[in-house]
Amino acid sequence: MEEYCAEQVYFIFQPPIAPPGTDGIDRSYPYGSTAEGKRVPHHGVEFYNASGTPVLAAADGRVYYAGDDTAREFSPWAGFYGNIVVLEHPLSGAPFDRLYTLYAHLSKIDVSIGQIVTAGEKIGEVGLSGTASGSHLHFEVRVDPNDYDTTLNPELWLIPHPGNGTLAFQFLDKSGISIHPVETKVQYYPEPDHPSARDYYPEVYSFEALISIPPFQETAALGDLAAGRYRITFVWAGVLYERWVEIQPGKLTRVMFVVK
Repeated sequence: MEEYCAEQVYFIFQPPIAPPGTDGIDRSYPYGSTAEGKRVPHHGVEFYNASGTPVLAAADGRVYYAGDDTAREFSPWAGFYGNIVVLEHPLSGAPFDRLYTLYAHLSKIDVSIGQIVTAGEKIGEVGLSGTASGSHLHFEVRVDPNDYDTTLNPELWLIPHPGNGTLAFQFLDKSGISIHPVETKVQYYPEPDHPSARDYYPEVYSFEALISIPPFQETAALGDLAAGRYRITFVWAGVLYERWVEIQPGKLTRVMFVVK
């Protein structure tokens, strides 16, 4: 198995929800998950908040689209996302010339196509339009605004809270092919010789088209983790694998597992 590394990377989007709203990503249905086969592969992340909670632009940009997705499809079928806003963000110093953020299931839209917005500006309100189950914001990062299959994991692009960092995994066999291990666990140990303070259960992306996409080529990720020491374990072919890594504030820790 290879070593891990911590990098200064492209955290360019602020959370689209601000306090007192819930500005943390819901872990029950993460990017790439099918919720144990109960739902379609998830191409974004969720911020669960009450209807009417302000939705904010994640970065400076231009409104690429604002309206419902029955007139223009950005999803597998018309009406999937309900009321949406799509913002275009020109970039510099990143691996893409521009990226797009998508905000779905809105109850209200406060911007119009072509409008220039600044980071943190209110663009709409949380709702449950489209096929939403409960009031929440569905948030995506896309390379191509019109292509549902060009999403990137938002956890790798959202700015972590102060003092936090992000973790990305690659799980590969000896031929370099992605694998889907089981019983994957990430445990946070803020103090040596004490029990873990928090356990996470990251999911390898269920949809193959989402795996190994540049620039990170990850097969799973966890964002906004407290800085400190973590133990990663998983099982493959009946063998338990283990690795200790360090999460650093404001950085992405990338770890590659190559099973023999």
